[in-house]
Amino acid sequence: MNKKIFKAVFLSILLTLVLVLGVSISVFYTTYENRIESDLSAELRFLVAIADNEEADISSLSIPGHRVTLISSDGTVLYESDAEAEEMENHLERPEVQGALIYGFGADTRKSHTLLENLHYAAVRLDDGRILRLAVPADTLLSFIAEMLLPMAAILLILLVFFAWFSMKAAKRITDPINSIDLEHPENSEEYEELSPLLYRIAKQQATIKDQIESAERRSHEFSIITDNMSEGLAVIDKEMRLLSVNRAAFRLFDAEEVHPGDSILSINRSDSFSSIVSEALSGKRAETIIDNKTRTLQVIGSPVFEDADVSGAVIIIMDITEKSERERLRREFTANVSHELKTPLTSISGFAELLKNGGIPEENVKDFGKEIYEESQRLIALVHDIIRLSKLDEGDGEETMARISVSEIASDAVSRLRKRAESFGVQLELKAEDPGFINGSELLLDEMITNLADNAIKYNTKGGRATVSVTRSDTEVILTVKDTGIGIPDEDKDRVFERFYRVDKSRSRASGGTGLGLSIVRHGALMLHGSISLKSRIGEGTEITIRFPAF
Repeated sequence: MNKKIFKAVFLSILLTLVLVLGVSISVFYTTYENRIESDLSAELRFLVAIADNEEADISSLSIPGHRVTLISSDGTVLYESDAEAEEMENHLERPEVQGALIYGFGADTRKSHTLLENLHYAAVRLDDGRILRLAVPADTLLSFIAEMLLPMAAILLILLVFFAWFSMKAAKRITDPINSIDLEHPENSEEYEELSPLLYRIAKQQATIKDQIESAERRSHEFSIITDNMSEGLAVIDKEMRLLSVNRAAFRLFDAEEVHPGDSILSINRSDSFSSIVSEALSGKRAETIIDNKTRTLQVIGSPVFEDADVSGAVIIIMDITEKSERERLRREFTANVSHELKTPLTSISGFAELLKNGGIPEENVKDFGKEIYEESQRLIALVHDIIRLSKLDEGDGEETMARISVSEIASDAVSRLRKRAESFGVQLELKAEDPGFINGSELLLDEMITNLADNAIKYNTKGGRATVSVTRSDTEVILTVKDTGIGIPDEDKDRVFERFYRVDKSRSRASGGTGLGLSIVRHGALMLHGSISLKSRIGEGTEITIRFPAF
């Protein structure tokens, strides 16, 4: 804007200068010509006065710088100050001579054939009929300008420099107030009244834009908060696979480094299945797949985004279905295990019952068959009971009454009930209660947990071994520990012993009447009572299971 104003002002001044200069030169030239003609007439009158004096010598009519000519009435040159009169042609037809003869005075400007230069001529008729003519050199307009060129150029250069400086200052004076307008509050500017309507509209539009920006930023911030707190990964991409928006969950689920809007979505995951989902979504089709990585099972859904009839991008949703997949796996395993566990005692019962039905069995064997049927039935009842119990714990519907209870008292009752069973296995069972160990919990559930742990310590022990139940207390926790000197648990099985129906030694477990659900019930009970459970074990040295409850 500064340059445009400078050019406009400078060119306007320059054009004005040229016009003024042209008019001035024309006026000066006209004035100069008129002045010469006026001077020429005055000098001619002076010469006429001298020429009318009969005693005056004709040579005295010469004036330096002027050409004086005396011509007879018939046009013969009688005297010429700048040439030989005898050699000159007749001047009767000269315009100034004709004017003098007819009107008494004549004038003309033309090129002299004698001197070969432009001259101003003025002629007057004397009383005796002769013609007295005076001539002076006549400058042309170009010669006049040429004579003035140097001073004019100097003046013009000075004026151009001045006008350039003036134009720059004028432009700056015009634009500085405009540039200094506070665009945050343009309505407060009072430099130019003419700009008030424009500044008012700018202020109004700026307020509208500000409100729109604040609203957009607020919505964007709310969207970011919502998406960043989603457990699902969310990515919005354009048709070139560039990220427009992505939340933190997308990086976390893929264990990827954080990328930024504008980067390719394949920076998050470059697997073929993920690339395929993105490509299908950008082709206009909804697609989904399951991706298994080292730590998670992910469900990826790609949905196209249409603008009119064209695909302008896609929305990619990543959901962690690891727990769901694990539950599905456990459900399948549980169904298979339950079917297997129920099938074994039912097959035995059915077999013995069939033998009894067919008859022909010695009387002494009937009692043994009945005993087998009873034991398998009891095992079946225990299995169904544990399944129902575990199901209720899973659903949080154990119907336990929470109260302040003593872990030591419940452990003492459980140890007393199991002492005869321990003796039958040749195992020494003992209780070490250093503190009453008060906690907020269910007496029935805690008794079931301690009984399961102590029973396992007996069943999986060695003859002559020892099983110890101890209760201690720290500042904030009550610690229940069940330790045995039995067969121990291999390292590869330690993470799985709390799973349903998982047995380290299947043959020994079945022989002892175990259902494979005891430790699962213990783990669920510990979680329900807000406790934590840990296991230590070494093959041939024994196992130690510790549960820590919040003290009450």
